Amino acid sequence: MADSEKKTIISVFAHPDDELGVIGTLANHVDAGDNVLMAWTTYGELTTLLPELSSTEIKRERERHTQEISKIVGANESVILGMKDGHIENSREQRLSLAKFYAKEKPDAILTWGFNNSDSDHKNTGIMALEAIKFARITKIIEMEPHRKNVQFLSYYEPENLSKTKYIDITDNFSKVMEAYQFYAEIYDWKEFKDWLTIRRRNHGLESNCKYAEKFNVRFDYTKPKKTIF
Repeated sequence: MADSEKKTIISVFAHPDDELGVIGTLANHVDAGDNVLMAWTTYGELTTLLPELSSTEIKRERERHTQEISKIVGANESVILGMKDGHIENSREQRLSLAKFYAKEKPDAILTWGFNNSDSDHKNTGIMALEAIKFARITKIIEMEPHRKNVQFLSYYEPENLSKTKYIDITDNFSKVMEAYQFYAEIYDWKEFKDWLTIRRRNHGLESNCKYAEKFNVRFDYTKPKKTIF
């Protein structure tokens, strides 16, 4: 694939392990030769799942998690943006920081949280990921070369979200999805995840006529209408 044909795909989540719903999609884009970047707004340093570690040790451990997951996906880069866990508010400062990241990396598509999650860091990361697209387009805001390309925006599926539904066939990379879950399961002692994961991704596959799928709401899908049904 010529460099000019490559797409840049960025995932943006609040905490390490939030990204598990996009592993197959990202791995598909790696296979397609695209540039895949994984980003987290925080280290997730407030986690209660590593009680024996200090805050500094948790940050170091969570960074290791992001690096290992990125290796499983085959991502080109992983980055933690260093915002404070429990303090994601989509403030202007936070939104500007993410917008500058977009302007630097120039994504064609962004994957993130939905907007109705009960966890405020999750919800606000999703909203910020959307609103930073606009900031990234305006030179007078970001004070650097803007990113004015059309960006597809995919968020975790929520039935109350009125945006279009999009399924991604992850059948060829379901093993990587399982590997990523297994990685966290060994750390957090998750039980019975294999059955749950298989059933959920299989259900999405049945909804979309493939074996396994990931499911999103999508905004800014600029696919042109066809003249015929097929």
